[in-house]
Parts: sequence; structure tokens; C-alpha cells
Amino acid sequence: MERTVETVRILPTKRTVKRWGIGLAILLGVLLVVNGILAWRTETRFRRVIAAIRAEGDPASIAELKPAPIPDEHNAAAHIDKLTPRLEEFSREYGRFYKTDLGKTLDDLSVGDRPNAEQIAGMRAILDKYTDLEQMIAAAAACPEYASTADFSLGFNRFLEAQLPRLSRIRDIARMVDWRVKVLVADEQRDEAVQRVFDVLRLARLSESEPSIVSFLISTAVRGVALHDLHYALSAGPVRPETYDEIERTLQELDQPGKFEKALRTERALSVSASLEQAWENTPYLGWLVWPVRRYYIGPLELYDRLLPVADRSYSEIKKLFAPGGQFAAPTDRGVLADLLTPALEAGFVAANRDIAMIRVMRVYNALKQFAVKNGREANGLGDLALPAEATTDPFTGQPLIARHTDAGWAVYSVGSDGVDDGGSFEKAKDFGFGPPLPAEAIEPAPAAR
Repeated sequence: MERTVETVRILPTKRTVKRWGIGLAILLGVLLVVNGILAWRTETRFRRVIAAIRAEGDPASIAELKPAPIPDEHNAAAHIDKLTPRLEEFSREYGRFYKTDLGKTLDDLSVGDRPNAEQIAGMRAILDKYTDLEQMIAAAAACPEYASTADFSLGFNRFLEAQLPRLSRIRDIARMVDWRVKVLVADEQRDEAVQRVFDVLRLARLSESEPSIVSFLISTAVRGVALHDLHYALSAGPVRPETYDEIERTLQELDQPGKFEKALRTERALSVSASLEQAWENTPYLGWLVWPVRRYYIGPLELYDRLLPVADRSYSEIKKLFAPGGQFAAPTDRGVLADLLTPALEAGFVAANRDIAMIRVMRVYNALKQFAVKNGREANGLGDLALPAEATTDPFTGQPLIARHTDAGWAVYSVGSDGVDDGGSFEKAKDFGFGPPLPAEAIEPAPAAR
């Protein structure tokens, strides 16, 4: 009896392999078609976003941020370019001074503290070497316009590298003027000190024409220094009646919406260039592969569209939009890059509102000082002041600013982004404003003067 042996086939037949191959080819083809459609949709979405930006009349690249040229004699930016070499010389000497024992004691003073005679003499000795620079600063501040002289033909990374040193110049100017204000106040030339502060306030406003949120933040920080100098001068004693009026006019011009919105629009243009450079130009022939990454770059641009309509609302109105569950809370529905951008944008909103708060605080403080000079007594409160209600409103709460009179003078402040009155805690930046200065006799003298 014969036994039949069956052969067990391990490998698939040629027909099966052929069928598998056809199936895989069809699947791969479908995937390629779907991938191509998604890549095309991503590209179309990006181009549509850019077209919408331009349709609004806004810039959509670094090159489009370039301002129209104006004559150098009317351009504050051109004046600052000319004074930069001398400003750098001053900045180096300024830095060296703070490494000395005398400079260290000056650096240890709190905001509003009055330098002693030796510290004033140290500042004066350096400033007197740069009277030509002070004249150039005044000429720059007198310019009616500002057209950035940055190189707008650069790519994103190189543009940022070139901008940072340029933006720091206004900060160095503010440092120099801060010294001069202290020297003038020590000489009892308070009205002249106020005029020097006006120069910085004008330059800070003009320099807001430089693109980017970074530029805006530097301008607000410089304006904060100038406002502290203004408080320093006014708290030292009375000024001429017309000086109080000029202070109010100057601050009223600054207490206007639109600054942060303008900064966001220029930042969006920078973001478009960054997206093109990092996700498009670096991979020109791989769009069908890298479209998932490119989608992340579109998210922040679309986030700006949501932010711009509320950019200049008070923080009391928009705070809830950044709270969990709010319109701008992370995670957004616009991808990881938009999620990462959200905290920085909220910080920008806080800075913009702090800027407005500090301007209004100074308007109140100036009005309080003016009231005392006119009436021979202190005001009873905000109700005695000839200021409109909006000028005394805290943007962080929508409520009136806090003004408290003490034996040492007025403390005027905003409660800040946490909405809590910390009693005028300025050193820790819990509240934003000005308090009574430390009397000169309470300041410890420099070691060399002992």
C-alpha cells in the first residue's frame, strides 16, 4: 500500500505575491495621492493667510516692513545712527563706573532713592565729558518722524541678530538721561530735568516704529525709566506752573490705544518671513514630505488674526481669554507653535497694560503736585483732580487707581496683573506706580566718604 506524502508550502505562490504587490502598489498610490492633496491644501492655506494679511494693507514679510525714506535731518533714526559711536563710548565708561566702589553704592540704591553728594559728583564728572552727545540726543528727540534704517533685505535670523544692538541704543540713551536728571535735581534745576525726560519719552515713542514685539517691550521699558525720572524730579520740589501743564499734555498723548496692535502687526510680518525661511526655503523640493511641519508654522499666523481685534483692550477685559478654557488658552487649536507663543503674547498684553498704567499713574501724580501748588493744600483724593475718568482708571481692574497720602508724600499705583492691592509693593513689581522717595539723610554714604 503506497503512502501519499503531501508537500507543505511555506512561501506564497507567485500569484499571491503578485496580488500582494498590486495591493501594496494601489495602497501606496492612494497614500501618495492623499499626501499630495494634504500638501497642496497646506500650501494653499499658507498662501491664503499671506494674501489676507496683504489685503488688509499689512506687511507680510521683513522686506515689506521697510519704511518710506525721509530726509535724515527729520529722521530720528538717522540721528541715532550718527550719535551711536559717542553713545558706545559713554556706555563703556558707564559700565566701568559701576564696577568701582562708588558705582556699587549707587547701584545699591532703590528706585527713587537720592544719591549722595559724592555719587552725584561721580556722575557729573562722566557726563561733562559728553555734553556733545547730550546735544545730539536732544536733536534726535526733536525730529518729527522715525524711519528705521535697518537692513530689511536680510533673512529672519540675520535680521534679528542685526536688530538687537540697534534696539539697545535707546536704552543706553535713557541711562545717560537718568544720570543727568539726578544731577540736575541735585542742582535744584527741576524744570530742566523734566525737559530731559521729555527727550526720552519722545524717543521711546518714535522708536516704536521699529518692528517686532521686542522693540515694543524695549520702548515701554525705556518709557518706564523716564516716568521714574519724572517722578524723581517732581517729588524733589515744585516746578513752574507751565511745566505741570506740559507734563499733562505729553502724557495725554502717550495715553492712547494702538501701540500694542501695531507691534503685533509687525511681529506677524516677521513670523511670515521666519516661516518661509525655516519651513519652505530650507526644503524647497520636499513639500510633499514636510507638510505636517509646515502646518505648525501657519498656526501662529492665524492666532494673530484672533488677537489683533482685542490687542488694545484693557487687561481687565482680556484676562479671561488667557485663562483655562479661554479663547487664547493653551492648548489652542492651532498647533504646538501657537501653543508656545501664547504665554509670550499674554506677557506682551501685561507689558502694554503696565505701560498705560504707569502713564496714568504719572498723570495722577503730576495733577496731585499741581493741585498742591495751586491750592496750598493737598488734594483729598482723585475727585479733586481736573482729570477725565479714563485717566485715573487702572487698566488691570477697570477701577480707579489707588492714591494714598502719607507723611512722606503721595503713593499712586495700579494693583498690577494679579488684581491684588499689595499696598504699593513696587520693589517686587506686585504693584505698578510710585511711592514716597527715601530721604537723602537715610542713605548710607559711600565708603570713601566715611
